[in-house]
Amino acid sequence: MRVATVLVTIIFFLQFVRINSERSLEQMFWCNRKTDDLKLVIEHIIQEIAARSNCIVFITDFTYRALIDLRAIEKFSFLLRYDIAVRDNEDFARPRRKIMRTLQHVRATGCDAYVILISNGLLTSRFLQYAEGERLINTRGYFLLLHDNRLFRPELHYIWNRIVNVVFIRQYNTFKYRSGERVPMERIDLYTVYYPSRIRDFTEIKYIDTWQNGKLRYDNNHYLPKTVNLHGNGLRIAIFEHIPAVTEASRDYYEQSATTVSPKALGIEFELIRIISKAMNFKPNYYMPINIANERWGKVGDNDSYTGLLGEAVAENADFFLGDLYYTLQHLNYFDLSTPYNTECLTFLTPEALTDNSWKLLILPFRLSVWIVLLCTLILVGGAFHVFALFYQKYIGLRASLAHVETDEYNSMRGLYLFTDLQNSMLYTYGMLLQVSLPRLPYAWTVRVFIGWWWIYSILAAVIYRASMTAVLSNPIAKVTIDTLAQLTKSSLAVGGWDEESKEFFLASSDPHSQEIGNKFELTENEEDAIDRVANGTFCYYENSYSLQHASGKQIFEKQNNLQNITKSTESSIRYNLHIMQECVVHMPIALGLEKNSPLKPHVNLWVRRMVEIGLVQKWLSDVMEWSKINEARQKSQSERAIVNLRKIYGAFTALGIGYLFSFVALLAEILHWKYVVLRDPRYDKYHLDVFYRKDNKSNKA
Repeated sequence: MRVATVLVTIIFFLQFVRINSERSLEQMFWCNRKTDDLKLVIEHIIQEIAARSNCIVFITDFTYRALIDLRAIEKFSFLLRYDIAVRDNEDFARPRRKIMRTLQHVRATGCDAYVILISNGLLTSRFLQYAEGERLINTRGYFLLLHDNRLFRPELHYIWNRIVNVVFIRQYNTFKYRSGERVPMERIDLYTVYYPSRIRDFTEIKYIDTWQNGKLRYDNNHYLPKTVNLHGNGLRIAIFEHIPAVTEASRDYYEQSATTVSPKALGIEFELIRIISKAMNFKPNYYMPINIANERWGKVGDNDSYTGLLGEAVAENADFFLGDLYYTLQHLNYFDLSTPYNTECLTFLTPEALTDNSWKLLILPFRLSVWIVLLCTLILVGGAFHVFALFYQKYIGLRASLAHVETDEYNSMRGLYLFTDLQNSMLYTYGMLLQVSLPRLPYAWTVRVFIGWWWIYSILAAVIYRASMTAVLSNPIAKVTIDTLAQLTKSSLAVGGWDEESKEFFLASSDPHSQEIGNKFELTENEEDAIDRVANGTFCYYENSYSLQHASGKQIFEKQNNLQNITKSTESSIRYNLHIMQECVVHMPIALGLEKNSPLKPHVNLWVRRMVEIGLVQKWLSDVMEWSKINEARQKSQSERAIVNLRKIYGAFTALGIGYLFSFVALLAEILHWKYVVLRDPRYDKYHLDVFYRKDNKSNKA
């Protein structure tokens, strides 16, 4: 019995060992087959990626690095490969320097294919968040990842709104029942993400293929382009109205859902979006962020707060951002910027001072050198007349008196008294220059000939003076403008703008004039107040030339139509015309704004380049600035009219005032001389003034 029992036990034990060994072998073969299938699927997808890229980055953990020997894939040896080993406890909040340098090198080489095989989905998500936030991976490249539900949490939705060329390998087990027996089966499905997402903050995935019986069921293209045709899905577009990108007329257009082309200029970027939306087949959903008129492009505040378009980009509220975005490093940190479609001149809006020099009208026809020559000629000729008269009186008049000749031949002395006194000679010479006739023409032919030639000179000088004065009266008033940074630095006007980045730009410049402007650069948030200060002659405002030209045209329009708001308080009663400084501080490229790492950028760049090449951007720019140019042309035509107004004859009143002033001074001097000199003279006798003046003359002669 004992022997039989032992034999039965041994038989059952051997049977159990046989069954277990068979199951172990079956499981081992199933695991090997499962591993082989995963290798084959990965190899097939890598082959598909290799047809589009010549560089692949493998990012694996310990499990898949040991399970899949990537170096054994010899058929892809022509590919440039990078291998990054990730630890199970990797902390991407403080990544290892080796990983960071490798990713930077990969980004610099332009590698755009990534095979990420990490068993822990949380670790994969942290890696993607770190690499995408630091722009260390090309989000528009090709990605192969392992499926994990933890990758599709709501807070990771923005990742799959930027990485759209992705394939997820989902490997799971199913069971097939055969003859009452449950047989385990392996299933490998391939998935990708929808783009654009139809539900906000929720990532939808869709099935694309299955690995079955050693091959893919459909074996189609798993990286179909998703940004060429967006199938009418809506994209949010944040708008900041700024000339020439977006005008106020665009608001009426999209708020009323107009389908016809507006006759008003809508702005360059608004027109670009209209064309791009039709070409890429998406519906633009326009909106204006709250308080965007004051916050404009936005800035970084305390506690990592953001405002304006910058805040919308950080909050991931929009896909496009319209608002004349400058192509700067600061904007590139928060936006993706398209190919620049235009270059704007950033300069200052300055007050235009009018040189109201009408009081100098009498001296304006001639320059200083001409006036000096005229004065010297007048003194010389007046002196010459006096010398001629004295010589004629001394020699010819003396001989006639000695000979007692009283005939008409020797009556030539008559009329010489006009020039025998020096002061009279100067006055009569000056009168002839002003074409005032002499009270009596001298009989001496020598003096007459000299007077004749002086008349010819006086006629020519007077005609030239009158013609030049007519030209001065016909020309518009000259203007004093600030057209260079050096002139702006020398002026005492305050300067400023809205953006703090502009102030830092001036301070960082190596130009001493720019640094001086940066030191006194003021930040102003209200553009209307800043322009009012410019119109009052106390401020210079920094902006792009198109926006400044629009502001200048608006002021001209209001002035011409008497639409000035009288309720506004002004610092000065003098209103200046606005002038745009001719020297550009910097020529700034302008681009469309997109969401950071947006997959739409390549196709948007394509359509922007096409619009620039065919000249539509210049046409739209001309439409936007047409209204401002018309107003400027009206102001210019009015200022150039040859109308003599009261202001232009200020010179006559000035001359009259100066003459009256000197006359009163002379009268006052005579009164003082009479009171303090003549009346105090002991020889003065009011009853015998003739005796006083006769004695006075004799004493003077003695």
